[in-house]
Amino acid sequence: MTFIYTLRYMLDPRTNTPAKDEKLIDFVKKGRIDDVAFFINGEELNHSHLTKAETQVWLDAIKPLQKKLSDIGVTTSLNPWTTIMHSDRGYRVNPEIGFNTFVDIDGNKAKDMACPADPTWRKYLAATYAQYASIHPRRLWLEDDFRHYNHTPLKLMCFCDYHMQLYNEKLGKKETRAEFVKKMLQPGKPTKERQIYLDQARQEMIENEHLIEQAVHEVSPETDLAQMTSYPDWHALEGRDWEKLFKALAGEGHPKVARPHLPAYNEVAPLAYGRNFEEYTRITAAFLGENAEFYPELESYMYSPLVKSNAFTAFQIITAALIGSQGILLNLYDMMGNGINESWHYAEMLADIKPFVNQLLENRLPLDHLRGIKVLVDQDSSYHLQTTAGKNVEELLPHEKNWASLLGAFSFATSILPVNQKTSLENEIIAVSGQLLRNLANDQITALLKKNLVLLDGESVQVLLDRNLGNLLHVKNAEWHPVRTNYQSFEQADGHIVDGVKNPRITMLQHTGNYLKIEYQPQSDVNVWSFAYNSIDEKLGNVMAVIDQHIIVLPMDQDPRHGWDSQFITYKQGLLQQMLDSIKPVDYLIGMPNVKLLVENDGQKAWLANFTLDGYQQIKWHLAAPLVSNEATIVRKVGNSVKKTKIHINVENGIASIDEPLAPLETIQILF
Repeated sequence: MTFIYTLRYMLDPRTNTPAKDEKLIDFVKKGRIDDVAFFINGEELNHSHLTKAETQVWLDAIKPLQKKLSDIGVTTSLNPWTTIMHSDRGYRVNPEIGFNTFVDIDGNKAKDMACPADPTWRKYLAATYAQYASIHPRRLWLEDDFRHYNHTPLKLMCFCDYHMQLYNEKLGKKETRAEFVKKMLQPGKPTKERQIYLDQARQEMIENEHLIEQAVHEVSPETDLAQMTSYPDWHALEGRDWEKLFKALAGEGHPKVARPHLPAYNEVAPLAYGRNFEEYTRITAAFLGENAEFYPELESYMYSPLVKSNAFTAFQIITAALIGSQGILLNLYDMMGNGINESWHYAEMLADIKPFVNQLLENRLPLDHLRGIKVLVDQDSSYHLQTTAGKNVEELLPHEKNWASLLGAFSFATSILPVNQKTSLENEIIAVSGQLLRNLANDQITALLKKNLVLLDGESVQVLLDRNLGNLLHVKNAEWHPVRTNYQSFEQADGHIVDGVKNPRITMLQHTGNYLKIEYQPQSDVNVWSFAYNSIDEKLGNVMAVIDQHIIVLPMDQDPRHGWDSQFITYKQGLLQQMLDSIKPVDYLIGMPNVKLLVENDGQKAWLANFTLDGYQQIKWHLAAPLVSNEATIVRKVGNSVKKTKIHINVENGIASIDEPLAPLETIQILF
């Protein structure tokens, strides 16, 4: 089985040379590239939206290379760089094309970025994609500018006159843009205006992709259409229905094909990358499910080893296996037409890891069949969450990714589980943050909390209180205390030892959210594990607690900038491990912070990935269930080949000890 390397490549149709073509062919051979996706009209070479004649110039330049690639067994795909347009860059829409541009939430009108419901733009885009299809590419991509947000320098769209007419028709009355936006964001229960906006944003994108699919497959029935994605919480703010959108784009007989975002355009600390990988890459993949094809984006903007080392690049490619990727999109070179730079040695790096990524794909990670703590997410959360001030559109962003990044860094085995109003769970370990529970009816919430081991944050508790369900947690009284208001200063786990430290402390002052001080009903089954203190060591109230021996509460919300950064400390890791151990066995690694653990439901396979620069000489795995066998095979990369080592695993007191090292940035697979 082959892990598909797709090289994203920009040639300049006006200045390209045979020498650059030769370098490309040589790179493709040496780097074991399977597919080349040619950019069209991208970045520095973008010249607004192109006419049919201007588009043909690009296709005519690509076709000779398409033939040369085909001769060596390499397919050609196309990556047009514009649908709506990423940003305004001084151009205006060509009058010959003549569609309307969008208006953002503040009333600012774009110069070169399309209104996604404009009939003229819709016809233009479908016809343009049909023109791309004329060269019969293997895959034809839609860029991630196909969205309602992140169109510099404007904000969320669209509130043009045409959209306001659509909104007002559904409202049954006339509102100005300012009136509509104010009600869309207003605090309290979600308004009809918000639902109308999200419904329209959702549906118009599904319709657009269906029009593109019909146009493309009429010309090239064999071409797979593929979608590039961005941040899933922001996609929730535009009402994205992942299944319906990708089904509309795929068409009959074609797979759902996605490019999840890999959140490191430049090299960052691998442990920071690990957090973002959970929050964006894994959540995106979960919304689409294991039956989709994933080709994540490896991008190294602004390119060269000055922004990202080959070692980190290889690490990103290999860890794409953690979402069951079938390949990767490689954006290694600039988009100005410089072509291949051999001095960066990317071909050697790609060839070096190809046998290993191929091997990982032989036992592809089953995204929908992983055991561990299930982090719940919901694509519809922006429909139901409540804003506080109603001033900024960011208030509509869900806060559901916090447990994913925290538990992943703590080396717990996790999976991401999209839920909806029909979801029913029993005997699971689930983690809920933000206002996800507002999406569910009271009886569904009650069943969820009574039938599962549940981790809740402060925002989730507040939803229960708003629904008069505080009795599920035995809450007598609860009061929010904002951060840095001369009240709480640190959390202390009285009577507990973590990392050899008695009564360990964790900040409640820096890089943290607000504190929900909860007082529990007398004689209730509540075991408080930590308490809030002020700066002069006065105890203020309860913090972390186990309720009814199956609900764990972390009564904090998130900092607008830093999220849950304060929680990323081994004192909290050890405390949470002990709390869960007091309830039931769970899978996690011991003494290996920032090493990710993924375990197949049946225990036949496990994946470990070290997202740090520290190495470990032994693997210690706290087991949720007995191993299916004490004999296993470790699959790892050694040099430019794959090494399979038979091992015996010693298990004592529920802890598996594996006498094998795990190097910095290394990923291994364990097969039982």
